[in-house]
Amino acid sequence: MTLDQEPNQGTKRKRGERRRASLACETCRKQKEKCEGGPPCWRCQRLGRLCHFRGQPIPTTTSDCSSSVPGASVPRDESQRIQSLEHIARHFLGDVPLDEENVGRIADRLRSSTNTTLPETALNINESFDVHFVSNNLAHYSGEFSHWNFSQKLRRKMSFQIDQLDSRVRISSRKDLSVSDNIKKVKEYWRPTQLQSSPEVILETMAHLPPRSIADFLITMFFKYVEINSFYVERKWIEEKVALCYSSTTKYTAIDFPWVCSVFVVLAIGTQVAHMEDEKPKPDSETTEELNLCSEDSVGLVFYHAACRLIPDVLLVASHESVQVFLLLATYSLPVSTGGLAYTYYGLAMKMAIQNGMHRKYEGGNCDSRTIEIRNRLFWTAYTVEKYVSIMHGRPMSIARSEINADMPRDCPTFESPRFANLSAFHTLISYLGEISETLAQFKRCPKRLLSEYSERLLRLRASIKQWWDSLPATEECRDLCSQGPNFRQNAHLRLCYLLIYVYMGRPFIFVDDRKEPGEAIIGADHDSGRARRSALVDDCVASALDILNTLQCLSDHVGLCRASYNEFGACRAAILVILAESLNSGKSQRLQDGLHRGMGLIRQMVGGSSSQSEITYLESIEAAISQLLATPEEESTSQTQSDESSTSAYSKFKDWTQSLKKDKSPSGNVELSSFSPLSLLTPGTEAFANPELNDMTGFFNPDWSNGGFEFDTYNLSSLSK
Repeated sequence: MTLDQEPNQGTKRKRGERRRASLACETCRKQKEKCEGGPPCWRCQRLGRLCHFRGQPIPTTTSDCSSSVPGASVPRDESQRIQSLEHIARHFLGDVPLDEENVGRIADRLRSSTNTTLPETALNINESFDVHFVSNNLAHYSGEFSHWNFSQKLRRKMSFQIDQLDSRVRISSRKDLSVSDNIKKVKEYWRPTQLQSSPEVILETMAHLPPRSIADFLITMFFKYVEINSFYVERKWIEEKVALCYSSTTKYTAIDFPWVCSVFVVLAIGTQVAHMEDEKPKPDSETTEELNLCSEDSVGLVFYHAACRLIPDVLLVASHESVQVFLLLATYSLPVSTGGLAYTYYGLAMKMAIQNGMHRKYEGGNCDSRTIEIRNRLFWTAYTVEKYVSIMHGRPMSIARSEINADMPRDCPTFESPRFANLSAFHTLISYLGEISETLAQFKRCPKRLLSEYSERLLRLRASIKQWWDSLPATEECRDLCSQGPNFRQNAHLRLCYLLIYVYMGRPFIFVDDRKEPGEAIIGADHDSGRARRSALVDDCVASALDILNTLQCLSDHVGLCRASYNEFGACRAAILVILAESLNSGKSQRLQDGLHRGMGLIRQMVGGSSSQSEITYLESIEAAISQLLATPEEESTSQTQSDESSTSAYSKFKDWTQSLKKDKSPSGNVELSSFSPLSLLTPGTEAFANPELNDMTGFFNPDWSNGGFEFDTYNLSSLSK
């Protein structure tokens, strides 16, 4: 049948009479559907969409499904209307594709539905979350459709009905009055206070405080070397809390457990990075003796154990200061047990944040803007760093991104650290890392026909990351790597994170085998393009690994490497693994050999950053792989030139104080090595190395300083603080 013989628009065709037309309309052709001729064809007429044939002008009239019309046929005055209709559709249907095919499918399903639609008022069961501030730093969160929300709905219903009673009845009825009074007396946000410890526990913990000058030095170390691109505590806030600790008039209550715990964890973290201030050159023998004494890390363990005694009460208080505590505890344990203890502490921080509703945008008026900003910064730090650790260690996260609508941190001049540009850049980098992780996960379950699409998506992400990184400030903040700049270490850490993204993106393709399997045909163009994409990702990965070593070398030459830094140690380890993997693929090359030698020299400077036996075994296997694979003798001597100090530094005072706390050496001279002591990992083959009892410090250091075997009293403290 020709086009002229088709029925007109008013003719209704029975379903049994349909047959395929010799000429299909353009709409059915694009949808790859069977057309039955027209105009209009039966399918387009049934779906209420525009129908035209090749050579005919496109109609400008719109139908009920006007959102499915190609953009070229939409009049300009209708564009705003279509955008509004699409917004309405997404509001009720969610974030669904609104292309022509999907819109037609949705409309077809709605028309064929035989279910009776109830009135909208009968289906209005929407509930919103609730964030109620109990105090300035304590909030209660209840989510949608929770027991708490339903109980509050029931309470409001009862109160409304009581209020509707006749005033004379309410006055004359004692029963009604008692019901109303009872409702008002109900404690809305209950805490299990009967499980809390006595504030006397805080007073016992205060016995472990160091001299005030030592505490000030450790706090300075924390903000100089730890809080650089993430927010944990405000410096002014922690200094005020430390002043309260040293005041004899301070009265402690149950709500004080979190901030007291934070003080001791900050002190513990300060001991991990205190060695960065040691600028006095020493002979090898003196350095060896000092490292054997392990006084710094032993003191850090005392602070950590003192803080751990307060954890049950920190959990009970569950304020945003509790979130601070677990973020700090995770930071302390990050170089010791990243995927274990630190990961657990980050999970606790996220649970405390959710309990306080910090993952949701607060729209009430019962809290000041500064407290809201602190809550936002704490939440995004917990979420971002947990996401970073979870992705790198293959662990699930505590909360999905779709559950979060909290505001991002704002630039507030009153917050001294970290630099806001660096803070925002770090959050963006981890967001990109999450997108890459999700894309790589798709490779495990996608059909072969979609492999090229996901490879292209990785390349697009790579281009977006590069474009975004190049747009960051190049002076002072973010990308400025001038060794004399005020933010050199912060910017170097940010660059390490940036380069690790490329390492993570290309690493899965290093060992991809491009060889043809038996019976499998390889299409030349597609195969070559796929190989080119993988090659680009792998080349970026290897180049980034070498660039990581350059960045670490720059840090080592100018400000030194921190053996308790997870960022520095983790980046160096990832770079060495990639270089070894590329060596297996491409064989010996001078560039890779130089990178391996340099990487091993750098990682030995940071090897004290991890005390687990698995890390020790890992480092040994790296050295074995280098010697077996490249057969290169390991001859590397590091000499660092340092200037003498004319006066006693704060670090020297700190060292003198820690030395006063150690035991007299036993006749046997056996002293346990510290978890962060480089000697604990550079002397393999000894009995202590084979079976390190790093957690049992009782034989070396007694946490109860006043009752231990130390020659230590208040006179020592006062003399050292001068």
